[in-house]
Amino acid sequence: MARPGPVSEIAILPIASTTTIEQSGTTAGEAWASAEEALRNAPGCQEIFWSRWVENKDMLQMIINWDSYDHHMRYQKSPDFPGFVEKLMSVANGQPVMYHVHFTPHPPDAAFNAPALELFTTYFPASISEEEKEKWYHNFKNFMEQMIVDAEGLVAEAHGWVQEEVEHGKDKEKCKAFLCGIGWESVDKHMGHRGTESFKSSIGLLREGSLSVEMHHVVFRGGQS
Repeated sequence: MARPGPVSEIAILPIASTTTIEQSGTTAGEAWASAEEALRNAPGCQEIFWSRWVENKDMLQMIINWDSYDHHMRYQKSPDFPGFVEKLMSVANGQPVMYHVHFTPHPPDAAFNAPALELFTTYFPASISEEEKEKWYHNFKNFMEQMIVDAEGLVAEAHGWVQEEVEHGKDKEKCKAFLCGIGWESVDKHMGHRGTESFKSSIGLLREGSLSVEMHHVVFRGGQS
């Protein structure tokens, strides 16, 4: 059952690095602008953030804040949705991955509007118990508290459990997941912190009980309704 209250749609879209969605006046740019406008006009859409991954320009990250999960589901059933999908897929290079997160805090703007955003996803067996989740979350909070004290250039963070089970790994195994976004003054500030003894001594807290951790950076555009 979907949790009530605001929710963030997380979408990852394969898109060729040569596709010119950032350039107005191009075919791809016009299609992307039209798709973005259609989404912004959807009832319940609060904000849209999007960016190519810093590490892989063939991947596009979108995060859309909604008034609620039900608002997003109603939009998907509306007569406007097929037109939005058609525009979106006209610039895509494959099928998107999509899921939902209830971020703490919401809206997560302080982190998302930072000059650079680290997004890390921690994956867990689908069979993870609520007790095990609580134990890991306690470790996560300790990790973040230490980072806030020690890390130079950290701006803000937002985090939450993924509502749906997600596919992970080569075998597309169904897993539980947790997403955290940490805003930084720059990608270099984050990577510099990863080399510190403080980080090396605390990162094990996130790996305990998890299958793996995936991380990438984005520099978001958007952020307004």
